[in-house]
Parts: sequence; C-alpha cells; structure tokens
Amino acid sequence: MDQTYIDVYIDATIPSNLVARQSRDPKIARWQNITREFWSDTRFQFIVSDAVIAEISVGDNLQVTDRLEAVEGLPNLVVEDSDLAFAQWLVDGKAIPQVAFTDAVHVAVAARHLVPYLATWNFAHLANPRTLPKIEQICHEAGYQPPRIDSPEGILEELSCVITP
Repeated sequence: MDQTYIDVYIDATIPSNLVARQSRDPKIARWQNITREFWSDTRFQFIVSDAVIAEISVGDNLQVTDRLEAVEGLPNLVVEDSDLAFAQWLVDGKAIPQVAFTDAVHVAVAARHLVPYLATWNFAHLANPRTLPKIEQICHEAGYQPPRIDSPEGILEELSCVITP
C-alpha cells in the first residue's frame, strides 16, 4: 500500500533548529528536540522554496552546509512573480510587516501551492495569534485556502489522533 503524506512547507527556522548544536537555553533546546521528533515523523513530506534555501544559505559555513544537507532532496517550490505579488499584498494588508517580507513569501508560496501546513518557530510574524486572522483573511480574499501556520509542536499535537496506514 502506498504511503500517504501530509505536505508541510517549512520555513528556515525548521532546518536551523534541526541541525544546530544543542542549546543550553531550555526553551531553544526544547524546540530543537521537538523539531527532531517532527523531522523523523514519517507522515510528513516536507517542502521548501527558493526563499527558504536563500535564508538557510546565510551564516557560518558549517551551519549552512548542515542546513542545506538537511533539506537536500526535498521538493523545492520556485518562487514566482505571482508569489511575490501576493506576498506584497499580505504586507500591504498589514498582515506581515515589510521588514519580514520573506515571511510573507513563505505564506504566499504555501497558499498558492495548496500546501496545507506551514511549520515555523517564528512567533513574531507567522505563528502569532494576533497576525494569523489577518493572514487568513487576506488569503481568503485572494481566493486561496490559507495554510495552517503553526510550530512543529502544534502540528504534531493537532495530528496526534491521525493514524498512519
């Protein structure tokens, strides 16, 4: 029987937490452990975009190599002009600030490609209870089903009742 996967678009915070050296900060260490559990869950097919690749390609060379190796072979959605236009609409609609335009690109790519989940540890602009309603509203106004934006922990909790074949 074929395995059915749940598509999950991941932003740069996921591979960053996945490959980082274990933090001494208890909150960050917890996120890293949850990310590793999430990453090993065979129910998911993780998806990236050019925007994610660009973000994880910046920084310490060893960390960059580790992050890029982690996402190697994952489906990669090409960011198109229409994604950038929709991202700007999210910014213009005050769902996401201009300074976080790349976060708007993540939402736009996931929504336009019908990816049901967007996993992130970004609680400032993405998985934020204050911004989510506006993101969802703008997605609906544009004719898109918004992705469910949540942390790996939230996604795992939501799907804890889903039984895999």
